Amino acid sequence: MEQPETAGVIGARTQGAIEAMATLRRRCPWSSRQDHSSLEKYAREETEELIEALADYRADPNPDHRAAVVEELGDVFYQVLFHSALLDESGSAPYGHTLGMIVEGLEAKLIRRHPLAFGEDASDEQMASLEDVEREYRRIKTEEKQQKDTNQ
Repeated sequence: MEQPETAGVIGARTQGAIEAMATLRRRCPWSSRQDHSSLEKYAREETEELIEALADYRADPNPDHRAAVVEELGDVFYQVLFHSALLDESGSAPYGHTLGMIVEGLEAKLIRRHPLAFGEDASDEQMASLEDVEREYRRIKTEEKQQKDTNQ
């Protein structure tokens, strides 16, 4: 689990990015004109650039390739931040609201989909088998799909 001091640093850094995004939306003519449709091509481009940087890093895990992966992850995160800011605006929510929902939803999904890692019997001393994890993951995904289909 994350250490409390790490959470504080990450929270402060994320808040800074949220505030910078809000400023861009108010003050930058390019950023203020963007919408989900106009940003779609950038999300694709940044994802492709991340994939390329990861391939370079796998082939040669040197500091320059690692730095490139970190930079591309930042560019992909910028897309998430931008789209979440647009959702905040359209829902009249404060900037950062949707990003918080994204992070909370991701945490819940990680825990829900990995009961063998987070359940009562989980421990750092004994890892579940890959077969058990894959079986459990497929079961959970099937349940989630059925639940989603029922709700639609």
